[in-house]
Amino acid sequence: MVRMDGAEARRERINRMARTIQAMFYAKKEREEPEELPLKKTVSKLGIETGLTRQKIMTYLEELADDDQFILDVEHDKIRKAES
Repeated sequence: MVRMDGAEARRERINRMARTIQAMFYAKKEREEPEELPLKKTVSKLGIETGLTRQKIMTYLEELADDDQFILDVEHDKIRKAES
């Protein structure tokens, strides 16, 4: 097994989170529900899947939001799909 360096492991974790969130948005779209996710529950789900702390997950989510993957609305506890 090839050992990953820190940056490569971090990149993989961020990509895994992005894929998970996009899959959650897709599931909502299929059920014709509003395309927004509850932030607190999503962070908990990602914490269970990855084993990362809430603070680290929020750091990664903020980076993904800065990259326009989605809109992070901490004040209203929501993650909304970015307008394309």
